[in-house]
Amino acid sequence: MFRYVSSLLILTLIAGMTNSHAQSLDNFDLGDYKWNSRVLVVFSPNTFNADYRDQTKALKDSKSGIEDRDLEVFYVLDQSSALAKGKIIPDDEAANLRNQFDVPSQNFTTILIGKDGTEKLRTSDAVSTKKLFETIDAMPMRKLEMKKGDGSN
Repeated sequence: MFRYVSSLLILTLIAGMTNSHAQSLDNFDLGDYKWNSRVLVVFSPNTFNADYRDQTKALKDSKSGIEDRDLEVFYVLDQSSALAKGKIIPDDEAANLRNQFDVPSQNFTTILIGKDGTEKLRTSDAVSTKKLFETIDAMPMRKLEMKKGDGSN
C-alpha cells in the first residue's frame, strides 16, 4: 500500500512540474513517436534522486531548444510509475519501458531515441542540454531540418 501511495504522490509531483493534469494515457506506444519526434526517456528510482532533479531543471530551463528539436520527454519512476506529455502511462507500459531498455528500477538513466526509433545516447547521470542538443544537432535528420529552416539552433 505504501508503494502505491508513494507512486501516486510522485506522479502528482511530476504532473505539477509539467504544468498539466495527470490523466491516463491509454494505448501508449513508443513507436507512435517514430518519424515524428525524438524522445528522451528519463528513468529514475524517485523524484528525490539528485540526477533526476538536475535533469528536470535543465530540461525545464531549455524549453525552446527542446521544442525546436521535436523532443518529447518521458519520465519513468520506480518500477512502474511513468508520465508522457504530462499523462500517466499505464503501469504495464512503464514496466515494459524499463524492460525494453534494460534499466533496473534503482538506476538513474537517460536515453535519447532518434526519430528513426534507434537509441542515440545513454547516460547514467543527468545529461546536459548542451550535450543533448549537440547529439541531436549532429543527426542527419536534424541537419536536414536546420537546412530547410524547420528548426532553429
